[in-house]
This record gives sequence, C-alpha cells and structure tokens, in this order.
Amino acid sequence: MEGLEIKQRREALGLTQKELGDRIGASRETIINYEKGKPIPKSKSEILHKVLLDNAVADKKVVGAEEIKFAHPFENKNGNQFIELPNGKFYMLMPLADFNVQAGFLDNYQDSDFLMDLSQHGIMVDKPVHGRYVAFRINGDSMDDGSNQAISRNSIVSTRELQRQHWVNKLRYRDFPYWVIYTTQSKLPLLKEIIEHNTEEGYITCHSLNDSPEFTDFRLYINDIQALFYVIDVNRSVSKKVVY
Repeated sequence: MEGLEIKQRREALGLTQKELGDRIGASRETIINYEKGKPIPKSKSEILHKVLLDNAVADKKVVGAEEIKFAHPFENKNGNQFIELPNGKFYMLMPLADFNVQAGFLDNYQDSDFLMDLSQHGIMVDKPVHGRYVAFRINGDSMDDGSNQAISRNSIVSTRELQRQHWVNKLRYRDFPYWVIYTTQSKLPLLKEIIEHNTEEGYITCHSLNDSPEFTDFRLYINDIQALFYVIDVNRSVSKKVVY
C-alpha cells in the first residue's frame, strides 16, 4: 500500500493520523512518515491492510455517497485489542508504558481513560487471549551485556501481568526468564531475570545480564513486590551501545 492510498483511505474512514496509529500500534509521526512514502515494515503493512482494506470483519460507515467497510477489532475484558490478519494470525495491541508514565503506572493502569491516552504497541499472536498485556519501554543498562540477547535502553518489552494469587506457586521463570517488577522500594519498575523462587522463605533472586559490579544479584521478598509482569516478547532497540 502506497503513502497516498493510506492517506486517502484514512481520511475516507474519518480517522486522524493518531487514531490510525493507535489502531496499528504506532505513533502519529510514524503514520505521517508512511503517508509520505517512507518504507513500511511487513508486520505493519499487514495490519494496515486489515484496518484500511479488509472487508471480512467490518463496520459500515457512509462517507458522502460511498459506503466503506471498516475493520473492527476484538477486545478482551482488559482492553487488549486483537485484529485478524490475512494470514490468519492476530495483531494484539497493548498500552505502552513509556518513561514518563512508569512511575505512576500502577496507580492508574486499571483506569480506562488513562490507558486510552497512552501510545499502543503491537505484536503478532496466534489467537486472541485472555489476561492483561502491557508493554514497557526500557530505561537503563542493567540488562545490556552487549550480546544479541541484550535488552538495551529504549527496547520495548511486551508483558503479561501475573496476578498475585499465583505468586504462592513456583513462578515459571524457566519458561519466562525476564520480568518487569514493581516493588515497594521504588515507583519505577525493574527489568530483571529471575533465577530463583524460594516459595518456603518467600523470595525471588534477581539477576542482571550486565556483569558490571553495580548490577549484582539480589533477593526480593514477595511481600515487597507490588506487581509482576512476565516478558513474552522483546522489540530490541536498533541502536547498540558502543564500549571503548
């Protein structure tokens, strides 16, 4: 789909650039670039096609004398939207907790008005799923060891919240090693690898990929944890830290 066609379809559907961006998990600036003819990643191209062109699941909207069909996403009870793609997979949208909202995120993340004001991030999934999914932009170097597995500053991690009633059981940290953790000790979240969960004594051991002495392993007691989100996908920053 070319830039001019994107613009024409968007305007015909009565969508602003921000509204279209929210539908596909992109910023307003990204939509502006697409409409100017900048390259579109394959994943975004598929979701744009579904939102702007596909008539399989649609709402009808009349603009002038032309009847247009608009793709309507499915939404789970926690507000995550799922848009079916032509390949049979789904594009799942989730709120993106950027640097400026992370400190107060826990106080507001069950407020639908608060979530609607946030940017959206999207990933491919096989089918619509239950649960609360949230993306976090990473700020810090503790998980950056310079390897291909590094989670560097400005990377985005997609997560699913693990409800507190499940914390008494052994965490699935071998299946999901990386976790976003809110504690009573800081308003800002931690991104760590959990390498141990001692259910008898009620603590987890947190590990950083960066082997700098300032990022040594430490214990966190369950009673000091406010929220746990396990990482299901990592969108790594394209910029790499250079060490001289």
